[in-house]
Amino acid sequence: MKAAEGIPDGLLVDVQRRIEALYALPAEAPVTDYLISEDQATGLPGGGSRTLVAQEGEMVSVGVVLEAGLGPPLNEADPRVRLSASNLGPFSTLTEEVSHFLYLLYCARADRSTTQLELELQGEIDKYLTAAFFLSLQNEGAVSVRLRELLFQRYHLAEGLSTEQAERYRAANDLAYRYCGFLERRFLRKSRLRDLAQEARGFYRLGQREKLERIAGVA
Repeated sequence: MKAAEGIPDGLLVDVQRRIEALYALPAEAPVTDYLISEDQATGLPGGGSRTLVAQEGEMVSVGVVLEAGLGPPLNEADPRVRLSASNLGPFSTLTEEVSHFLYLLYCARADRSTTQLELELQGEIDKYLTAAFFLSLQNEGAVSVRLRELLFQRYHLAEGLSTEQAERYRAANDLAYRYCGFLERRFLRKSRLRDLAQEARGFYRLGQREKLERIAGVA
């Protein structure tokens, strides 16, 4: 099966460009150039949708694997046209992998290390902000307060995770829930979108310790 089969044309790159614009990042090559099919990913670390990274000397290689099951619900209802409970889960998974892809490249170009927790935390935040962006376009600027609940309180961990992995995902989810609540109260509800972008861009460029301190200070 081909990588990204069934996913609406242009959706992956549209999500990528939205995240790049939000954080004022340089435009990277399309994430579609880095896709690995599930067949090709057999034997590689992990399972399901995931972003893979390998480093040899100064060379960093990145690849993105997307589960075949993401395609049908996204193709049946393109989230750029109508984002709803039926396609929010697959859209969130897709967005998280694009987020991981961009954050790994950002850190590599900045010659800085990152942790799995930091990567997951940023992915959780990005899925919220990207979904909020699409919903606002579809609803004349309105974003339901239920979005944060749907994303961060009604989720299921993948099977087969180690205790350490499960704890890390729960920690990232909880931290993102708190931080996105702050963004919602301070900026989204008041339509302060420029201030939201400024806050989000500053947060994106912090290290893990500074991000945790920021969340503790505002949420």
